[in-house]
Amino acid sequence: MRRVVSVVAIFLSTIALSFVLSLLGDLYPDEWICIAFIDIIFFMLILFELEYERAKLLFSNNRRTDYVRFALVFLFCCMLCAGFGILPLYSRPVIVLAILLCLAGNEILSLVCGSYFCILLAVTVSGDYYELICELFLVLAGVMLARMLREDKLQICIYIIIICLSIVNPGIFYYMSTKEFSEKAFVAGGAGGILSAFAGFVCARIFRPKTSDEVNDKLIAIISDDFSAVKELKEHSFSEYNHSNFVSTVAVKAAKAAGLNTALCAAGGFYYRIGQWQKKKSILYGVERAEAMYFPEQLTNILYEYYGKLRKPQTPESALVHMVDALIVKLDHIKADVADSEWNHDILIIQLLNELSASGIYDESGLSMNHFLKIRDYLKKEELLK
Repeated sequence: MRRVVSVVAIFLSTIALSFVLSLLGDLYPDEWICIAFIDIIFFMLILFELEYERAKLLFSNNRRTDYVRFALVFLFCCMLCAGFGILPLYSRPVIVLAILLCLAGNEILSLVCGSYFCILLAVTVSGDYYELICELFLVLAGVMLARMLREDKLQICIYIIIICLSIVNPGIFYYMSTKEFSEKAFVAGGAGGILSAFAGFVCARIFRPKTSDEVNDKLIAIISDDFSAVKELKEHSFSEYNHSNFVSTVAVKAAKAAGLNTALCAAGGFYYRIGQWQKKKSILYGVERAEAMYFPEQLTNILYEYYGKLRKPQTPESALVHMVDALIVKLDHIKADVADSEWNHDILIIQLLNELSASGIYDESGLSMNHFLKIRDYLKKEELLK
């Protein structure tokens, strides 16, 4: 639902911006139709990119963006762009649009949206060839510089570059268009550059990726007994809660033995079956629930890779969580059918884990043989599994 509402908001923002700029540009009816086709093409490009990012699980909580955040920033950028429509030529700080969209989304989304805003301004209110090139140049520079704002290094230099580009670039293209220099263009560019640098400074801190410690704190918090999803599961299905808790406990110990991320394995083990908690079992439903609760991206990836049905595990932690859950489920079935005296725990665990490894499900996870052997040796000795 959040995704649908966000996409609709982006579409309506696009239409509203085109309507406002077309009014400002006093376009003819046939030109309105052309603008509508431009809007449709642009919206389809954005939609395809959003869905591609989502399918690859790159479009998540803390590394790149999420639909709601991007939709809100896009709406704000549309409002700014509408305001730019009444500004004189060569005084529009479009670089700020690229910076905001890149920090809230990613480079491709920023480049596509920024180019669309420049094209829309050009065909509605300016109609100046050099103005369009000037703005596209600023958008391209904004995308490249915004990438660097995600890092802590050289940020002051980047802000200085933003201001300098905002001053020099409009001045150069204004001269190429009119064959004369304009103090107003330089002053307007400087003011826009300062505002753009300030916006980048603020947004770089609002949208900065979480540190590993912050992510681990979040992972620990969402498996505590007072977290809403944990309470809900305990009330809905106590047996499922016990299974999730058991997998999480064993996964933490195995991760510690293998030197992997214990917090991620703990949360991954607990929520691994989140898509199976409801009557209508669905991996994607579980992923959507996790995204709605703003789970860290690393955890969302593990949930998406549930039993390798949609995608094989891509990290050692994802492989470990699958290994533990599959082993516990298999042992539960065996214990229900065979008396303990009739089978050897150690040999059976080794055999089951070897079969999982031989199936190829962990081939893309980066799980080394050293990791696997340490995990196997620990699980073989784990008293909770006996």
